[in-house]
Amino acid sequence: MSELAGLGLGFIYIVVVIVIAMSLAKFPYEISRTFAHIMTANWWFIASYTMASYWVVMATPIFFILFNILNAYFNWIPCLNSKSRTSNLGTVYYAFSVFILLQLFFFDPNLKIAAGLGILVMGYGDGFAALIGQLLGKHTYTIFKGHKTIEGSLAMWVVSAIVVYGYLSLTTPVVSLWMVLMIPILSTLIEAISPYGLDNLFVPLITALIYFVYIF
Repeated sequence: MSELAGLGLGFIYIVVVIVIAMSLAKFPYEISRTFAHIMTANWWFIASYTMASYWVVMATPIFFILFNILNAYFNWIPCLNSKSRTSNLGTVYYAFSVFILLQLFFFDPNLKIAAGLGILVMGYGDGFAALIGQLLGKHTYTIFKGHKTIEGSLAMWVVSAIVVYGYLSLTTPVVSLWMVLMIPILSTLIEAISPYGLDNLFVPLITALIYFVYIF
């Protein structure tokens, strides 16, 4: 598959995710927003296996940084914006963190895994934390204005551990138990103390940084 075909496939995939999310808008508990949050992370696999050139790789996050800023203020697609939080900039932080991860790690074969871990832990770990917190969260706590639930944080930890183990199993010859333990613990702590959607920025960056420090 050519790079431009991969770029187009990536855009089509995200558009399909958004369309499905819009169809889920009638359901409660921000299911539509969480669905988009989780499934968008899979764009990484398309980018990772089909793209290599700088502008082809960076085009998608740049486009969605701009689109998400406009959507946050004009609310074109309400299901992508948070109804329960002070700030609607979580989707902007999401795209911006992907931009930073790609810029720092994508083009170095030794570091590319760091970008993948950051994006997937953010997408799946943070996404399921929000979903479980909304659906099953009964025990709430607040740290630095970050309103979370114990149930959501447990989901973050468990899902992140599964993601780290699964992705490292696919991309490295030996899975580090230290990574499987430390990344979920630290990413869960970061998610717990991040208000206003900032977990979409800090969780992926800290996750990637942990991997970077570990391999060097």
